[in-house]
Amino acid sequence: MKKIKLNLSTEKVSALIFFVFAILFPMYSTLYQVDNFSNFYITVLVSFSIVLIWGFTGIFSFGQAAFYGMGAYTYAILSKAMGGGNSTFPALLGSVVTAALFAGILGFFIFYGRISNVFTGIITMSVATVCEIFMNQTSGGQWKLLGIPIGGFNGINKIPSLEICGISISKLHFYFFVVGVLFIIYLAMKKVEKSNFGYALFGIRENKERSEMFGYDTAKIQTLIFAISGGLAGLAGGLFAGWSGYVVPTNFSVNSSTIAVIMVAVAGRKNVTGAMIMTVIYAWFTQYLATTGSEYTQLILGVLLIISVLYIPDGIMIGFFNKVDGLFKRKHMNAK
Repeated sequence: MKKIKLNLSTEKVSALIFFVFAILFPMYSTLYQVDNFSNFYITVLVSFSIVLIWGFTGIFSFGQAAFYGMGAYTYAILSKAMGGGNSTFPALLGSVVTAALFAGILGFFIFYGRISNVFTGIITMSVATVCEIFMNQTSGGQWKLLGIPIGGFNGINKIPSLEICGISISKLHFYFFVVGVLFIIYLAMKKVEKSNFGYALFGIRENKERSEMFGYDTAKIQTLIFAISGGLAGLAGGLFAGWSGYVVPTNFSVNSSTIAVIMVAVAGRKNVTGAMIMTVIYAWFTQYLATTGSEYTQLILGVLLIISVLYIPDGIMIGFFNKVDGLFKRKHMNAK
């Protein structure tokens, strides 16, 4: 009989445990806890969008909060304008398309304008800041879209949750919907890693000029991936609006983008699985400290970033995966 070789790694086992946990979690938890984890998984989508542009392509951006906020407001306005009765999924689709288009237009001017990576970070940070400031100033009655008041710093409230044929999706069903979306996007990103398109992204990340010498249209690829990343952040924003029932201008804040970037950096920006796990751990830990009255979550994240940069530059989660793989490899070699 032929021996079946299982190509297992710590990363793959960790991903499997993560999704098995996500599926079984509602069976052993309260509806309140399940609802909170829905938001944690939505936040993972923002981390995915950063891994896609920064980890895969080498584009450093603080603009994900702008795309996230745009997706949230688009869902809020479209779902309220539709007035229920049918389905709010077109509003969710609209949040993806709007954010992707905005990111694509912004990316077109950045990448075809040959803007350096440093200035790309500054531009995207400025865009997020301008969006937040502008939305704070839309409190007057003249600020309406499709008849829906934008609300200024008060934002938009009473946003419909996801609906199918006028029937609202329960919190439990919404949880599994988000987990399903997360799983599909995770598989898609792992597929990209092993594809020719993924190798093109990695080539641009490592040496953009060399990729151009091989005939790749780097500006086109960067603009496309920037748009996809923006759409992914917009999807997270739309899901958040449907989950929370409200949106406010702080959804556009640079602070939100910074935290997301740091989470990915600490985990390891080139690793999808690590970013996914680290994001959920940080989101849960933040909420746990908040319930105890502690205000040190961002301080702890900052310390972790410093430790990661100084001692584990590839990222804590990548370091963990490699360490465990190395231990098992040595154990296997000794057994032989």
